Amino acid sequence: MGKSFQEQLLQLGLVDKKKASQTKKQQHQNKKQNSKGGKNHAAVDENALLVQQAEEKKKARARKLNLEREKKLQKRAEDAQVKQLVEKHRLAKDDKGIAYRFTVNNKIQRIFVSGEIADKLSDGRLGIVGLAEQFEVIPRSIVDKIQSISDRVFVSINAITAPKDSNPEDPYAGFEVPDDLMW
Repeated sequence: MGKSFQEQLLQLGLVDKKKASQTKKQQHQNKKQNSKGGKNHAAVDENALLVQQAEEKKKARARKLNLEREKKLQKRAEDAQVKQLVEKHRLAKDDKGIAYRFTVNNKIQRIFVSGEIADKLSDGRLGIVGLAEQFEVIPRSIVDKIQSISDRVFVSINAITAPKDSNPEDPYAGFEVPDDLMW
């Protein structure tokens, strides 16, 4: 029979015995590792990858749930702040007063207020805020603050009209233009 390639190299003197045995040992270890751990190693890597992907999905879901929870808490805080502002600054209603009408979702609503409050509502100095199926009259500055806090609250407010005597030195201040005048 023929000799192995390694034996032939040893016989020719190209490789020493120590180097040949070291190479043989290394080849044996590589062969052993490939046969044992080849399939198992790939499975371990695949399992680790699957575990890592599952953990990433779990973390992403936890982040999403935390964001939703924070939004709910922020919404509750805004609602509580709006409720506190309305309860603190609401003006008294007058059940025997004038019926002031306004629209909510294309339906006409009314509240009874004194004549002075009705004038201020018409001028835009006061506003109406809907809170828990009730309507409250509050000052315009508070209405603006409520609108900046939350846009989910119903607010009815008229545009501010300029006072009739805005300039005391106006020579035509006493002469108002009639409503039915056509230009």
